[in-house]
Amino acid sequence: MIMPSILPLKVLSVDTSTARGSIALLEGVEVRAELRLFSPETHSARLLRSIEFLLESGGWKLSDLNLVAVGIGPGSFTGIRIGVSTALGLAQTLRIPFAGVSGLEALAHQVSYLQGRVGVVMDAQRSQVYYGEYLSTHGRVREERKPSLWHPADLRSKLGRRRLFLTGDASVDQVMGAACSQGGWPRAVPGDLFLAAGIGKLALARKRIWRTGEFLSCEPVYIRPPDAIRTRIGRS
Repeated sequence: MIMPSILPLKVLSVDTSTARGSIALLEGVEVRAELRLFSPETHSARLLRSIEFLLESGGWKLSDLNLVAVGIGPGSFTGIRIGVSTALGLAQTLRIPFAGVSGLEALAHQVSYLQGRVGVVMDAQRSQVYYGEYLSTHGRVREERKPSLWHPADLRSKLGRRRLFLTGDASVDQVMGAACSQGGWPRAVPGDLFLAAGIGKLALARKRIWRTGEFLSCEPVYIRPPDAIRTRIGRS
């Protein structure tokens, strides 16, 4: 008997957690189309239009999609909320699965070819950085330290000269010590900061994180409380 072929899933992946917003269309693990936009302003005004443009450019319709993936942070509170709410709305409307993936984890998986500990650093604004730590072995990546918020000097002191690969954005330079630039440890590894494609691939590989149903929800990785909450606490 000839078994029917299983077509690769079509995935829409979105990340608006930082100024480097990106959207990707994946067919299985193959990236079919991608849109990247660096903007210090909110992504809300252009996100839906950008999704429509990318689908049309790729010859896809919304009804072709099998999965919606989104970056859940850490990053801008407003940016994360825009991406997550848009992705949830699309998944709910299309009645297809939804998956949320951490941007730090997506960055860590970019260097899964390395053997050892990988630290991921991202600019958190206000002279702080987000930091997460992972163990990479034989192409597999496992979280070792939950994402946290640091001042670069404090994190540099904490890490010392550990045998650690550091990847992320320009804030890696703030954490690196003088020994690093001279070939010591930690060692910097470049990363692609437009994360939608990597988020989509991780979502495909982790069916256990998919969410389906009439009332979808998602818990973003904010780490730092929103400004409104901090202001309210400060006044109390």
